[in-house]
Amino acid sequence: MINVKDATKKDLAAVFDLFSKGVKEGAIIKRPKKEITKLVSEKKVILVSEGKSAVGMVTLDFYSKRFSELRSIYVEKEYRSKHVGKMLVEAVFSKAKKMGVKELMTVAIKEKEGWFRKFGFNEEVHGFKVALFKQL
Repeated sequence: MINVKDATKKDLAAVFDLFSKGVKEGAIIKRPKKEITKLVSEKKVILVSEGKSAVGMVTLDFYSKRFSELRSIYVEKEYRSKHVGKMLVEAVFSKAKKMGVKELMTVAIKEKEGWFRKFGFNEEVHGFKVALFKQL
């Protein structure tokens, strides 16, 4: 049975493992264990598990009610066709709404076939670009 929940301190090893795999695949940006631990303690990491195995995770960085960010989404390869990513995005949407967040953004390192666009993400909010980048 697949379960979606906020990660707890008991889940730290599984969260660290998923972060590590995501970084190795180039799907997410590396974060220090201290930062990950803080995100878990603040209930900003959502975990999907099947039985006792963690199979996916996502973080919600809450900047303000006006603007927050979906970050570090990662799903184990064998679960990518089982809608685990969709479950994670929907869980972030639900959590953000409960927190009163008005706008949610994400920055994708790898976006397969407009995957985030299927959930309503786009490059503009109210007709304005929201992110500009400069490589140094």
